[in-house]
Amino acid sequence: MKKNIQILQDLLEIRENEGLLRGLSQLEEGIDFYSNDYLGLAGSQEIEKKITSFSNTLKRKLNICTSLGSTGSRLISGNHPIFELFESECAKFHKAEAALFFGSGFEANVGLLAAIGLENHVIICDKLIHASLVDGLRLSKAEKRIFKHNDLADLEKILSQYPLETPKWVIVESIYSMDGDEANLVILQDLSKKYNFELIVDEAHSGGIYGPNGEGKCVELELEKEIFARIITFGKAWGYSGAVVLGSKTLKNYLINFARPFIFSTAPTIQHLIDLSGILSIQSTFSSKRKELYKVINFFNEQKKSTNWLKSNTAIQSFIIPGNENVRKKAELLQTKGFKVKPIVYPTVPKGQERIRITLHAFQKQEDIKKIINLLEENE
Repeated sequence: MKKNIQILQDLLEIRENEGLLRGLSQLEEGIDFYSNDYLGLAGSQEIEKKITSFSNTLKRKLNICTSLGSTGSRLISGNHPIFELFESECAKFHKAEAALFFGSGFEANVGLLAAIGLENHVIICDKLIHASLVDGLRLSKAEKRIFKHNDLADLEKILSQYPLETPKWVIVESIYSMDGDEANLVILQDLSKKYNFELIVDEAHSGGIYGPNGEGKCVELELEKEIFARIITFGKAWGYSGAVVLGSKTLKNYLINFARPFIFSTAPTIQHLIDLSGILSIQSTFSSKRKELYKVINFFNEQKKSTNWLKSNTAIQSFIIPGNENVRKKAELLQTKGFKVKPIVYPTVPKGQERIRITLHAFQKQEDIKKIINLLEENE
């Protein structure tokens, strides 16, 4: 074996020996408590039929003969009119001035933070921000600071160390992807005025769920005009894939010029944007699904008894089982009982915070909720 490949193999073996090796797998049929398909759109034949009908109509309207590859980046040959049509409608729906589409939430977060983090700027992040935001932070030229998770006193302590005129950005998630708790966006917006910083909110786990028509937490709290940038992803409640950065027209133009994942990536397929346009066109019809999800969350919280549960009023519920081996055994037990779950192990989460991460859906049945909670809490 060549030396370079051997080095990689050795690192894999170290991970395996430490019980940290990741691998791809597919679970058998079971009850979904692990996907991000919060409203059940991804697997809905009814929704698929509506999107197909919308797609055919839009193709005729725009005289689209083929919807295969985009042929290049949007700055060269890939900027089909459907992109700007979708971005315009998406911005209007989310009450934003402008929207810019990215192939994934990861690309959007990396591109945004790496682009805005200039020399002599300061980016201050919550400790539990997503890995994509962390990677964007690493690529930026700004000074990096981290505040304790959801600890706004610690954030103020950091902010007070900088003059008001220093360009500052604070990065949070409306709902945190592992713990399921929420950022206090109202107080954060008040602090932004006191300390003169711009707020960026990743709405990956609130878009499609909160707000009058699923516009996200910022719109629900009527803060959308005050937030510098929002990231909405389409791979969760929307049941598809991709993301947009919402903000001002200036921000959109800036990212077109400075966000490297946008500049140097082949644009997604035309069909991808047609389908997303179809989903967007019926977002406001999903209010009953959102209400069902709220009921499921409330019922789930009513059934919890163990202190191993992290406090959460969202669709993300985490049951702490310290130790990779312990949490894997519990996951295997749940899988044998017909539940689709995965263990979240170190190094994805800190040691001692290994967990079964439950995601709730609008289609969840009460008897299934009772059963999985009982299985998790027994013999703890």
